[in-house]
Amino acid sequence: MTKSKKEQILEDRINILKNTHIFSETGADVLNDIANALIEKHARPEKVIIHKGDMGNSMYIIVNGKVRIHDGNHVLTKLGTGSVFGEYSLIDEETRSASVTAEEPSDLLMLSQDDFFKIIFEKKEIIKGVLKVLVNRMRSMNVLEEKLSKSYLKIQKQKDEIELQHQSISKQKELLEEQNYDLLNLNEEKNHLLSVVVHGIKNPLTSSLCLIDLIKEEEQISDSQQEYTTIVENSLNRINKMINELLNINRIESKTYSLKTETIEISGLVKEVLINFNLVTTRKNLQINLNLCRCHAKLNEVYMHQIVDNLLSNAFRFAPISSEIDINLLKKDNIIRLEIIDEGPGVPKEDPNTIFEIYQRQNEIQKVDTNVGLGLAIVKKYVCALKGKVWCENVKNRGAMFVIEFPLMNPDFD
Repeated sequence: MTKSKKEQILEDRINILKNTHIFSETGADVLNDIANALIEKHARPEKVIIHKGDMGNSMYIIVNGKVRIHDGNHVLTKLGTGSVFGEYSLIDEETRSASVTAEEPSDLLMLSQDDFFKIIFEKKEIIKGVLKVLVNRMRSMNVLEEKLSKSYLKIQKQKDEIELQHQSISKQKELLEEQNYDLLNLNEEKNHLLSVVVHGIKNPLTSSLCLIDLIKEEEQISDSQQEYTTIVENSLNRINKMINELLNINRIESKTYSLKTETIEISGLVKEVLINFNLVTTRKNLQINLNLCRCHAKLNEVYMHQIVDNLLSNAFRFAPISSEIDINLLKKDNIIRLEIIDEGPGVPKEDPNTIFEIYQRQNEIQKVDTNVGLGLAIVKKYVCALKGKVWCENVKNRGAMFVIEFPLMNPDFD
């Protein structure tokens, strides 16, 4: 006897159900009920069948086609003909853990939780079959989890070994950075290379030369100490000469500035730089008078650090022993103003600002200081690059006052 179309469809559905993992242990009569409860669905390409986060209340069988299981743009897996997805929604109503989207035209059979519960209520033997399948799957998951745990331990061991190697490399890198900080940044921007050399080498070198000057002024220094000091000074001067060549102001002028800026709290930066001069200020018995307001500006931190460092180094070097230095940080008319006032010999009265043009300020015994000249020239170039202003002037009954000004980042920020 020829089967009717309805009977043929039912038979095809039963065969499909038999080949699914979740109903592989289910009897023929129950499969017949389930087959009758299935609802046909069609999904065009890129149609979302299940949305992540939605409440689950149905499962799907892929009759023809292909779908992808995904979390946003991250694809977890792809399923084809005969595969099942959303089956756990037959048991509970938890939210969907991932989305499902059709990869190509797909024919689906859907079984709702309500229909499944009705069948269970009438034929409870189905529970045994479904539970058996789910238990077997859980056992398989446990085996997989054990394998994954072993793999994780192996990966963790490899990670620890790599971490030890990384730490060793980091220590070597730190040593190299201290000695060759400029060379490690050859692949950075050409402006950044200049900043690194100035910040990483020039500052400690200038501080060292200041300390050598203080040591040589000591009256109770032995001949051998004098000899060692001279050797160190000569070595530092040779290094300084090499750096001065590298940092020749004509080369600085030829640079095209392309600076990365960030919000900087200026008073904190000034205090940070001051710490580097604790030994010098103590040895010279200098009194530092701080008047710093809290203010922010959008600047390049390396350049700003170098500007403050060079100006303070200049003030400390020429300040007489037991003198005072005023450091004022003020806000006025949307402008940040930093003043550094010393009690040194002052600057040229005719045109004080020639000191920023490789003109050399002289100390009490009229020796030209080549280090300070280049340092102040760099200050001017860096301030101009940051779109600020710098100048100096003599202060009555004091020494020199150096001033830099920058626009406030935002008057209401502080």
